Amino acid sequence: MGRALSAVYQTGVTAKALFKSAFVQSWLRRFAMPDRTEFWLYLYFPQMQLDKLLLQQQSSVVAEQHKSVAHQKSTAKNTLSSKSHSTTLLDLTAPLAIVGADHQLLQLNSAAREAGLTLGMGLASAASLCHQLQLVAHQAVQEQQQLEQLAQLLYQYCADIALQQDTALVLKLSPMLALYGGAMQFWQQIQQVLQQTGYQYHFATAQYPLVARLLALQGWDQFLLQNDKIQQQLNVLPLQHAQLPDKLQEQLQRLGLTQLGDLLKIPQAELVRRFGVEMLQYLQQLTGTKPALLQFIQPAEQFEQQLELLYEMERSDQLLGPLQHLFGLLQLYLQQRDQLAYQLELCLLQRQDQQQQLQLHSAQGEYQTKDWLKISELQLERLKLNKPVIQLKLILGRAGPRYAQYKTLFTGHLGAGKEQLYSALQLLSLLQARLGKDQVTSPCLLNDLLPERASSYASALEPQAAIAGTLAAVRPAFLVDPPLALDAEQQQQLKLQYGPERLSSGWWQQQSQHRDYYVGQNAQGQWLWLFRDLQQPEQLYLQGYFS
Repeated sequence: MGRALSAVYQTGVTAKALFKSAFVQSWLRRFAMPDRTEFWLYLYFPQMQLDKLLLQQQSSVVAEQHKSVAHQKSTAKNTLSSKSHSTTLLDLTAPLAIVGADHQLLQLNSAAREAGLTLGMGLASAASLCHQLQLVAHQAVQEQQQLEQLAQLLYQYCADIALQQDTALVLKLSPMLALYGGAMQFWQQIQQVLQQTGYQYHFATAQYPLVARLLALQGWDQFLLQNDKIQQQLNVLPLQHAQLPDKLQEQLQRLGLTQLGDLLKIPQAELVRRFGVEMLQYLQQLTGTKPALLQFIQPAEQFEQQLELLYEMERSDQLLGPLQHLFGLLQLYLQQRDQLAYQLELCLLQRQDQQQQLQLHSAQGEYQTKDWLKISELQLERLKLNKPVIQLKLILGRAGPRYAQYKTLFTGHLGAGKEQLYSALQLLSLLQARLGKDQVTSPCLLNDLLPERASSYASALEPQAAIAGTLAAVRPAFLVDPPLALDAEQQQQLKLQYGPERLSSGWWQQQSQHRDYYVGQNAQGQWLWLFRDLQQPEQLYLQGYFS
């Protein structure tokens, strides 16, 4: 560009003419700062309940396949229960529909559409057209929870998010464009989160929320910030899809208006005079003369997710499929906050308001789905369900910052080799999940001078209080428990080299003891730790070996 400007300057072109040249104008448009116009992104999820149902079903099928070998070795009772229970699984290849309370089809899978079914069709017509149709009742509350969960995931990338009644989200773009260095960089981040959730969606951008909504509901799927192109698409939108009240649509059709652009050509004052305040409110939202009333979400203080199961699950291993979905949401939550989870609470909700709770622990801290799934799998193997499970709830109990991943000397990042490697803390977590927290212990010191009372075992993950004191006496590496009484011949072969050292128990203890300890050497050259009980001074006991 510098050479081009120099050439133009040498020809004597004036600055005004230079500024108006097409070449310079193109460069100015390319590097111009974006204007302050507000833009909104509308995300519409037409079949959120169906998408989650299919994803959950696929996870359950994968979990069943992984457990097929184990089921073959199970008892006959469990095998019969598994076979009868598997019949409740939905056939993913057959027509499937979500049915509303008014007996109309709200959501359809691809097989149902291929069978000729359409949205809004009555249940009787659909059943006569497709005899293999599988039906699932619409769960509005569940869909709302899914939408709120998704909004919390997207909150890390956009601060202004509002929930919409038509299973949609509206995001305010303008404050985020400068943060991400451009519109497409921001859109790529949003797409990455949406892809991980597995939901199908339609989207559109516009200067006003209502315009973005109308285009997204029609599946425009364009991420543009050019008002002229957006307005062109809006003008050709049929009035029947303009979200107008039915009464207004009938009146406009009688006037011969078919597209939204035809309506916008009529002066606003004339439309208000003929159609009243309802039309005025609609036009104000469509043209942005009146701000949209949106209630933006607030960030969740804690990770807590619930999952309604497709059917009642009688075996604990069947829960692995649904758990994979919950751990996937947890992974996104932790990644966005750059955290690790150390403790999770898993609630298995059952019929008659009963539940069983599991505490999942990780000594090292994990965030990946596969690591928490392994810990839960080992713990579920020991669990016997009291009743069939109908719902899962996962709560993050304790989390902390994630540090840089450490490496091993020969395999680079931990677990990068052909065989799965575990750190000491990871192995400790897996052992506790498999055997139980109380079965995995580590030695700890106690505030007592007598050797058999000076140490014990405690939970491997619980921090131990330090023992105050400055005692630096010589102590053996190996203790004999209980102490071994030496006979007269063995005592004659000993050479006492050091001692005595008086050790006494506390006066408050029930059996008070007073001992004199010696360091001696036997005929074989072994160094021994010996003592005499003051109540039996003639008897010598072997307490430990130095080497």
